[in-house]
Amino acid sequence: MACRSLGLPGARGAIFTRGWEVDVRSKLIARLMVAVLGAASAVVAPFGSGVAHARTAVELGMASYRDMVVDAAHARLFFSPGRNSTAVRVTDLSGGSQTTIPGLAGATGMALSPDGSTLYVALVEAHAIAAIDTTTLTETRRYSTGSSTCPTWLTHVGGKLYFGYGCRTGEGRLGSLDLRGETPVLATKLPVDGMLVGPPMLAGSPGNPDLLLATDEDAARYSLPGKPTLYDVSSGTPSIVATVPSETCTSLNDAVVTPDATRVILACSRLYGESGWATEHAALSTTDLSPAGRFPSAVSPTAVTTSRDGSFVILGSTSTIFVERPDGSLVRRYHLPPDSALIWHGLATGGDGTLYAITRNPDAVNEPILQVFTDFVKENSSVALSAPSTSTRGGKLTVTGRLTFTGAALSTPQTVRVVKRDLAGTHTLPSVTTTSTGMFSFSDTPLIGGANTYEVSFAGDAGHAGSSGFGTVQVSRAVTALNLTVSKTTTSTGRTATVTAQLGTTYNSRTVCLYAQPSGATQTPLACGPVNSSGRLVVSYPISRMTTFSARFAGDYRYAPASVSRLVYP
Repeated sequence: MACRSLGLPGARGAIFTRGWEVDVRSKLIARLMVAVLGAASAVVAPFGSGVAHARTAVELGMASYRDMVVDAAHARLFFSPGRNSTAVRVTDLSGGSQTTIPGLAGATGMALSPDGSTLYVALVEAHAIAAIDTTTLTETRRYSTGSSTCPTWLTHVGGKLYFGYGCRTGEGRLGSLDLRGETPVLATKLPVDGMLVGPPMLAGSPGNPDLLLATDEDAARYSLPGKPTLYDVSSGTPSIVATVPSETCTSLNDAVVTPDATRVILACSRLYGESGWATEHAALSTTDLSPAGRFPSAVSPTAVTTSRDGSFVILGSTSTIFVERPDGSLVRRYHLPPDSALIWHGLATGGDGTLYAITRNPDAVNEPILQVFTDFVKENSSVALSAPSTSTRGGKLTVTGRLTFTGAALSTPQTVRVVKRDLAGTHTLPSVTTTSTGMFSFSDTPLIGGANTYEVSFAGDAGHAGSSGFGTVQVSRAVTALNLTVSKTTTSTGRTATVTAQLGTTYNSRTVCLYAQPSGATQTPLACGPVNSSGRLVVSYPISRMTTFSARFAGDYRYAPASVSRLVYP
C-alpha cells in the first residue's frame, strides 16, 4: 500500500475511448442547441399495470451516460457522461433547468459527501477527483490520484472516499482518499481479490458504514465473471469478507448493497444454474455472499437500486422496470416504450418516492433520455367501470364501478372525480363517494349524441397511487338524410360533371364534404363547407374516365354521420 500527502491538481493523462459508452457527438450537435435553452420534456400517457402514473421523458443533451446522483437536499440531479467528456450535467428533480459544470475531463463515477455539501467526481482523463460545492455548483478543490491512475468509480465507506481506478485492461485497482484531516491522505494499490479487468465499481450501505462492495463491471465487455467481493474497511485497510464464485455471475451490469446491509443484489446477464440469459436478479447475504433469494425480473438484468429506506427493490431489464418488496413480491411493473431501452447502471431513487431511469433509443440516435416516474413507492389502486354500451339521447343512464387497492381492501369511503367527454367537449360531473367497500354509482342524462366517455378518477392518498377507469356509451342520434346527384354536360373542352349534395334536417352542423376518385387514382377532396339555404352544395368536376363521387356529413350533436356515393361513367 502506498500512502502520501496530497497537493492540488496533478498532470492530465492521455485520452482514450471505452466501448461501453454511448458516443454520438456528430448526431447530437443540433440537439445541443435546443438543450442549452432548456430541457425538451413531455408528459406522456401513463403505462404499466393498473396505475395512472405520469412518466416524464427528458433529453439530457449528453452524448453518453455513466453515472447518476440524486441530491434531494438541493433538489438536483447530477449526470456524468464518462470518458471523452468535459462536464457534468445538472438538472432539477424533474429533469428541467439544465446546466453544466465544466472543466471535468472524463467525469465518470460520482458520490455525495455524507453531509451532502460536496459532490465528488472521478476524472478519468485528469487522473484526479474533483470536489464540487453542491450549493454553488463550482469546483472547490481537485485531488490528484497520481499519474496514469484513471480514477473511475467512487463511494464513501469507513470515513474515507474509496475509488476504483486503472487505465489498462487487467489492471483494475482500489484506492482511498482520507479527507478527515487538514492534509488529505491518498492510498493506492490497496489489496483486492485477484486480477480485475477494469476499475472496480464500488458500493456501500448506511446499514454498515465499514462494508465495501467491489465488482468488476468491465468484465462484462468480455462476458467474464463480475467477481463481486465484500471488504471490511474498519481497520483502514480493506480485508476480504467474502467473494462470489466465478461461475455465479457472468457479465455483471450493476450491483447494490441494501440499506440495511444484509444483502447484495446483482444484475447479471447470466446466472449459475440458468441455461440462457438470466431472468432474475440474484440476492446474496453480506455475511458470506451465499445465496439469499432471487428477484423475478426479465431477460438480461441491466440495473438495480433500492428505495432510500429499503422498503422497495427496483430491478431493471432492457425493456421493463420492476418494483418489488424485499421478499420479491411484485408491487408494479413499468413497460418501457418500444423505442426505449434501459441503460446499464441507469436507475436511482429520490426520497420522495420518485424513480429515475436512463434510457436510450437502440435503433436511432443514442443520446441518454431521463425517464421520471412518480409515486413508485405507493400501492396500486384501480378503478373499474360498468356502463351500458348504448343509450337514448335525453334518457337516463347509470354507471357503476368499484375502487380497489392492491394488497388490502378498502375500509373507509373514498371520493372519486367524474368527468364526461362528448362532441361538445369535457364536462365535470358531481364527484361521487364510494361505499366502505369501494362500490359507487352515478346517473347522467346525455343530451349530446355519439360517444359519451365517462372517466372516474381516484386522486390517490398517502399510501396509494391514483388511478382512473373509463367507460364509453354510444348515445343515439337521428338518421340524417343525405342525397347525391351527378349530371354531365359536354363542352368543347370535354365532359364535366355537376355534383350536388342535398342535406336534410340537422341540428348544429350544415357542413358537407364532396370527393372524387377516378378509376385507378386516389380520392381527391372537391369541396368541404356549409350547404346553402336550400341544403345544397354544388361543385363541377371534369371527367375523362369512370369516377366515384362521394358526399359525407360528419354528424352533429343530434344527427348521425351519413355518407353516399355515385359511380359515374364519362
